[in-house]
Amino acid sequence: MSLALFIVGVPRSGTTLLRIMLDSHPNLAVGPECPWTASSYGNITSFKDLYYSLVEDKRGPVANFSGLSEDNVALIIGETFSKILNSYAQAKGKKRWLEKTPDHITEIPFLIKLFPNSKYIHIIRDGRDVACSSYKEKDVWGKNLNFGNNQRKIRNTGLNALRRWCCWITQFEKWQQEYKLDVCQIRYEDLVKEPRYILEKVLDFIDEPWSEDVLNYGQKKHDIPTWEAGSRDVSQKSQITNKGVGQWENKFTNTDKLIAASFADYLLVKYGYQKTLN
Repeated sequence: MSLALFIVGVPRSGTTLLRIMLDSHPNLAVGPECPWTASSYGNITSFKDLYYSLVEDKRGPVANFSGLSEDNVALIIGETFSKILNSYAQAKGKKRWLEKTPDHITEIPFLIKLFPNSKYIHIIRDGRDVACSSYKEKDVWGKNLNFGNNQRKIRNTGLNALRRWCCWITQFEKWQQEYKLDVCQIRYEDLVKEPRYILEKVLDFIDEPWSEDVLNYGQKKHDIPTWEAGSRDVSQKSQITNKGVGQWENKFTNTDKLIAASFADYLLVKYGYQKTLN
């Protein structure tokens, strides 16, 4: 089974831009999101549902077939997942696959079950800009935001989206330590400012040679579903833009800024972003 490579990040952090750029590489197939992996977007049958059914149901194989463990089931499901994406890569004439589903940042323990030796590219964006972008999508996503892998929902407001950003980034940090994850961490702002430098770093991390194709992603054909908000945005822009960087400064009210500073500044500063209040 090939090495599993995942792009993760809080939704609206630039995961789709990164996936489209890497999908332009002659060796890499980075397709649409895979919510069927872990029911990331609600009511959809997933491999995660199948896994827990097989290992927990009293009529399932783990309970009834001696010598068959939860780890066996997880690895078999991981092999099946990998075969699907390998077939996709082969159909595109590519050698390897990467997978990008933003909400998988909340599913690290399950991904580790399927792929114990996986690698992760974690893209971070200023949580306040993420909040503005998340709130902008309320007409597409609905009034509520997914808050975790237990399908808990919270109202889609700018401040709530920022709270989710803090929660998910902090949890990923903990999992990174707990599972000793092999992670390449980049910032969205650096990607749009210095794309070649950042993409060289990413390609080196996954042992792929440099290709100018990743900078010319607008000239390549990609699978872009209409239901993916990020794919829609990227498909409308044939080149990199930093238009969304720092938008929060004009979109946050003074009250928003005061509240945001009280709970988010410690994490924003940690990742190199300016304080909310000067």
